Amino acid sequence: MNDKLRSDDRPIVVLGASGRVGSVVAHQLLKANVGVRAVARHADKLKELSEQGAELWPGSLLDQAFLNRAFAGAKAAFVLTPGDTLSPNLHDEQRQYNEHIVEAIRAAGLTHVVFLSSWGAELSDRKGTIYGCYLMETLLNSLPSLNVVHLRAVWFMDNFIYGIGLIKMAGINGLSIDPDFAFPCIDSRDIGMVAAAYLKRLDFSGKVIHYLQGPRDYTMNEVTAILGASIGTPSLRYLKFPKAVMIKGLKSSGTISANVAQLLAETNERINSSSVHGEPRTAHNTTPTTLDKFAREKFAPAYSKAPAATVLQKLQGAFLRIYLSIS
Repeated sequence: MNDKLRSDDRPIVVLGASGRVGSVVAHQLLKANVGVRAVARHADKLKELSEQGAELWPGSLLDQAFLNRAFAGAKAAFVLTPGDTLSPNLHDEQRQYNEHIVEAIRAAGLTHVVFLSSWGAELSDRKGTIYGCYLMETLLNSLPSLNVVHLRAVWFMDNFIYGIGLIKMAGINGLSIDPDFAFPCIDSRDIGMVAAAYLKRLDFSGKVIHYLQGPRDYTMNEVTAILGASIGTPSLRYLKFPKAVMIKGLKSSGTISANVAQLLAETNERINSSSVHGEPRTAHNTTPTTLDKFAREKFAPAYSKAPAATVLQKLQGAFLRIYLSIS
């Protein structure tokens, strides 16, 4: 690292600083005595970062004036494509977020950005939840003087936490992914560590694509066995959901819109068809945290904290289990 960068005490903007990846990025930068502007919707979720010395910037990413102030005078940024699971049109919402973020980067004259992208971000056909990352990569690449790393992370292990309600209700694990199809999974903590390392060094140039693929590929049968063992249910079974059933179940949760449910089901289809994929596994793109470790340290605690299913929910779960087993 040159002397100019070493002596530069301007802060680094971290979007989504209260999230699974952004919080890791912010904590790692603070540990390295790098100034952080922690940006998130709500200040109460940033209290711990404030106690460690971060600047708190609560506000909406759709407020261009707010974003411009947050980025002004910074030396670099960690950015992502936000999305509300209740959005009636996720792609349109993500387009608006992306345009506001990129305008703030341009106005601030930033030269270095790390973007949390996704496998499949090269696909432009609007299927699944990944399209927002395609849009963001395109916008960032249009800034000629910007050096950017696109971290194309594969399926988050953290997504399996959303299945806890189903496990408690029906005693099964389920998605629309084939049970014996192996695909890569990654712990969000590992993504944050890689992003923070880039931002501490700021030694990258040009438009860089860096895949992050987890320690190995897993099938959903393997995933379910590992998750089940971590919660004391080694007999936990995986049942594949028909697309229509998955969409209906997601919508009935009350936390996911019909549009987002459709896109999530399409993402499962993309995994099954291998239209989203990483690259050949190397030391550069392989991250260390295994699913077993994730299950012990994240999944099992989340399962213990989750409320038990009601009698009615268990009855509905029994009917669902029977239907899936027959179909």
